[in-house]
Amino acid sequence: MFVAVIKRAFARGDSPASARARSVIGPWFSSTIALCAVVTTGGAAHAQAAPQPHGAHHQPREARLSAASGAVELLGPNRRQAAVGDTLTEGQHLRLAEGASATFAMHGAATLVARDRAELLLFGDPSAPAQNGQPPPRDTIARRGSASVTTTTSALTVATASCTVVVQPNSEVLLRTDARRTRLVVLRGRARVRAMGREALFREGQGGKVELNQPALPRPLVAAAQLRPQAAPAYTFGGTVEVPIRWGLPRGTPAARWRVQLSREQDFSALVHDRAVSGTSTEERAALPAGRYFVRVVGVDADDLDGRASAVQSIEVAGPRVIPGRIGRAARVEVPAGMRCGLDTSPPALQPGAMELTPGRNHTLRCLRDEGSTEVFEMAISAQDAGPLQHSVRITSDVQTDQRTLALRLTDARGYGVPYANVRVEAPQGATVERVVEGSERGTYNATVRWPARVGRGTLRFVINEAVTFEELIEP
Repeated sequence: MFVAVIKRAFARGDSPASARARSVIGPWFSSTIALCAVVTTGGAAHAQAAPQPHGAHHQPREARLSAASGAVELLGPNRRQAAVGDTLTEGQHLRLAEGASATFAMHGAATLVARDRAELLLFGDPSAPAQNGQPPPRDTIARRGSASVTTTTSALTVATASCTVVVQPNSEVLLRTDARRTRLVVLRGRARVRAMGREALFREGQGGKVELNQPALPRPLVAAAQLRPQAAPAYTFGGTVEVPIRWGLPRGTPAARWRVQLSREQDFSALVHDRAVSGTSTEERAALPAGRYFVRVVGVDADDLDGRASAVQSIEVAGPRVIPGRIGRAARVEVPAGMRCGLDTSPPALQPGAMELTPGRNHTLRCLRDEGSTEVFEMAISAQDAGPLQHSVRITSDVQTDQRTLALRLTDARGYGVPYANVRVEAPQGATVERVVEGSERGTYNATVRWPARVGRGTLRFVINEAVTFEELIEP
């Protein structure tokens, strides 16, 4: 029965397609593969189910799309994008875009997660013909893509081209299969794997590669490596810094390579570093900007099976950070505790808190790497990052002459006047602007403008600290 279902799925012409790894597990699990699996709940395989008369009444099965990342498309006559919360019933055909993932809450308190260009036919194909007097299988067919199965109170069966995997209750199993082989890893609990009329029990921490027409042979996976703690804080000044990641080699099954993974998320949902190194390596260096990262290493054996991941550690890359301003809050720069820094002309020193940035001007932050260092690192902060800078312009005219009085007011994000600015005003041809002087009120700047009637309508261009510009239209 399983063989017939598998052959029908592969006869449709599905083919493998490569995709960039998105999963936090390892390379084989997250890559796109051609897979044809039959999924059902219960402790026994579908092949052992009791026959039912064709056309017998049954309660329609349902699955709920409980989470999704990326595009999940419902195919068929009513083609549309599936949405989280959708209830999906028999025969619904789904396809995931590259890099997408979808989590389905199945009957029997089981969860099926499909990833990266997976294609599913939920609860079988109702239009399929009967076989040997039995109705069409009502089990989910995964035509391609990666799959993980998590069970709670009930078992869940996955039939592939080369074997049948019964994931036992309270277990978690990762699968990747194609027309010739199935790779599986038991992360938690147990799974019974049947191939060539024989059954093997795969326990937690075991896996295997089951070839077509070959028995299933469980074996230990690569054991978890021991990550070394970060020896000292790493510092960066506006760029990246190389951070060493070190680990010890475990005993047991040797690793063909180690995958070193870093993420800003503790669940490794998005990787910022994912690189494979030799199985004999014990160190990797990652170029990282400032921030907090989570790191782990995973051993991969010669059959491309992921072993146990190391315990997760966090590493910190410290560095100055500009916090943008907004209306009501000035922009400021924060420096890590213990780092000596000075803004503009101020010498590097320990700072009691964040340093506010004056809007409308470029800044330079100068820092020492550590207490005994004399090497100074600089970080440029643009006027755009030091904002916002608000302005208002008032122009009054003398009806007896062509002279006008210009009054400019500059204010920061909180509405306070911004003093000591270098203000330059450019006038159109025929008009002139006398030297701009700072007014008596904080943040005000005054100038006299000669604007003959022949100039007509024109624009004054204001340049603040040679960093920020804006224009004002002058009517005749």
